[in-house]
Amino acid sequence: MLRFLHISPLLIAVALLALMPVACVQVGNMHGIAQKTTLVSSPLSAQPQVSLCLSSSTGGGTQQAKVVFDGIELSDGGHWVSLLHQPLTVTAEQAATGTLLDRVQIAEGQYTRIRYRISQAIALQGNREIVLQAPLQPVEYALTKTLSLKSGDSVSLFLHWDIAASLRQSPKFTATIGASEQRIPLATELAFVSCPEINTVYIIRTDQNRICGSWGISGRPTYLKAFKKKNELYVLAADQAVIKVLELSSGRLKDQIRMPMVLKPSFMAIDQLGNNAYLLDQATDTVYRIDLASGTIAAQKRVGDSLSFAVFLDDQKRLAISVDRSQKVLLLDPSTLQLQQSLRVGGDPQGILSYNNNLYVAEGLTNSVSLHNISSGKMLRQNVGLGPSRLLSYNRTIFVSNEKGGSLSLLNPEQMTVMKEIDIGGAPGEMAASTFRNWLYVNDAEENKVSVIDLASQRLMSKINLQAKPLDIDVIQ
Repeated sequence: MLRFLHISPLLIAVALLALMPVACVQVGNMHGIAQKTTLVSSPLSAQPQVSLCLSSSTGGGTQQAKVVFDGIELSDGGHWVSLLHQPLTVTAEQAATGTLLDRVQIAEGQYTRIRYRISQAIALQGNREIVLQAPLQPVEYALTKTLSLKSGDSVSLFLHWDIAASLRQSPKFTATIGASEQRIPLATELAFVSCPEINTVYIIRTDQNRICGSWGISGRPTYLKAFKKKNELYVLAADQAVIKVLELSSGRLKDQIRMPMVLKPSFMAIDQLGNNAYLLDQATDTVYRIDLASGTIAAQKRVGDSLSFAVFLDDQKRLAISVDRSQKVLLLDPSTLQLQQSLRVGGDPQGILSYNNNLYVAEGLTNSVSLHNISSGKMLRQNVGLGPSRLLSYNRTIFVSNEKGGSLSLLNPEQMTVMKEIDIGGAPGEMAASTFRNWLYVNDAEENKVSVIDLASQRLMSKINLQAKPLDIDVIQ
């Protein structure tokens, strides 16, 4: 279903003119290519994307090995298409932890077979490397299920490497590597990560901390919010000025809310019940309230210069907005968007958090977090890392992602003191917590990864490589 917001015809015409340069997409065609292995290397289009992931099947044990793939290819019955940009070395350790190997765009079609071209295989015994006899010819298998790809798809294909079976006939290496399309579990214990530059949302299993699938979402998916009880995922497709509603259990597109009045949506926040979405328009410095049930603009107001962040404060029943140029945080009525209070803050205000009826603001230019008591007007400020941008509270601790410092600051909210600094590298950004598994996930747009922090030990445990810049993240328990 496609829903349009109720606005005047004149405003629709103006907005459509502004959006015309990005309205047309050319879809490539691979059917005329000769019978040889091909690799699509053109810029991102509506062609399907395949993320190639490696895992280990049962029977791997503690055996160690590494394999050099000269090629991994899919067949549609007419020609073979490469899933690798270049030869790739993979290890049994990568298979055990689950690893994204590569991501390519390929033609639409029905793919039924996979083959591997292996140039080298090595068994590892302590510090010794034993060179095994690699298959002389490509090893070919039928896929367990036909991989059907259409325009706009972004799917994950998993290679299941049985390490023990591959080494059983040593010194001969047997390529026992099955392949299957993604099987995303029921809508529970999942993290959803938006990657705007590749029109993809990756899904991570929080019980394993590995990719379990991906969904293609056109229009540059940016900010998102999942609702387990409603079985819905709301995603802002910024380039299309559309809020897309996906079914959590399947990834099926259920609905689209088009907003031609919104010229350049830069941020989206949704209240805790999923009733209203709040959009910041970077082009007009206007905030909009979208009634998600009816798909209409319920309120709008131009509130300042250079709006950077918004959050619905559930405990205070207010909408808070960071205004960069005037260095303020505005508190609005969440229904009418009328201004109720204005707070003077430090330079480059970013993330906002309400905790015990106090407001905490990440101030990027002052490298600090400020505390504001709304009732008394009391204000405190604490230095943290370089360029703090986002705040998250968990177990009486405020986690601060320091985008320019590559660290997390752990803040005691009552005493406004830094208890610990966790060096994670890169450029930490949006955060989300799995309270059931005790993990904190931190997006890193510089390293193209999601960092995983153990909330019990407060240590960096691992990094999930997405090979693309993550923007937003949300977790369902």
